[in-house]
Amino acid sequence: MNKIKAVVVDDEINARENLQYLLKEFCEEIEVVSEASNVDEAVKVIEKNKPQIVFLDIEMPQKNGFQLLNEFSEINFQIIFVTAYDMYAIKAFEVAAIDYLLKPIDIDRLKESVNKAKKIIDQNVKTSSSRLELLKENKKEVKRIAIPYKSDYAIVNIEDVLCIEADRMYSVIYTNKSKKYTVAKKLSYYEKLLCENGNFIRIHRSWIVNTNKIDIYSKKEKEVTLNNQTKISVSKTYKESFETLFYN
Repeated sequence: MNKIKAVVVDDEINARENLQYLLKEFCEEIEVVSEASNVDEAVKVIEKNKPQIVFLDIEMPQKNGFQLLNEFSEINFQIIFVTAYDMYAIKAFEVAAIDYLLKPIDIDRLKESVNKAKKIIDQNVKTSSSRLELLKENKKEVKRIAIPYKSDYAIVNIEDVLCIEADRMYSVIYTNKSKKYTVAKKLSYYEKLLCENGNFIRIHRSWIVNTNKIDIYSKKEKEVTLNNQTKISVSKTYKESFETLFYN
């Protein structure tokens, strides 16, 4: 088996040792070739060892993980962020389609992240700088989202999303620019991701809508009309919560 070279970057020695132990025990395809406790040191070991994966802590003294990435004109390694951020901040990673591990590290989640990175490495796909920028932008408030599109990602403004439709195990995202994207994620994923943002609400088992895009709500017909003239039914299950939000 060809080993995947990795570098671990974290200012806490216990965190570095714990991650290296977990990788050795549960991810035998990973070979940790070096470690670093700060950004300046990490730049040197990455340039020297040319790892395929960097496990990167974000909050470190002096310089943080994002500043490390600014040191490279081209990111030719996969990044798995290791973070102690709360669950709201985690949304920034989700919408940017950037992989992360939440401290304390869950073994199954670690395996999943490594498998994802391995597939990308096998496809020889570089890390998208646009998604890294998106991650930094969305740390406080989700404004844009990365949507898998062809062999890369489309970066879409949240305000441009009209609605999202469930299609079995997939979701179809419609935008006001007459584009639609089919994504291999269930509608519940986007409900969790977007519906805490007051502009999105689920109105049917198969639909989430952007309330800012609603032109008409017909109580008689129990349906909304979006500003592109799309009509979507409001089901009994979601009618009360929708009307409460809509009228308040």
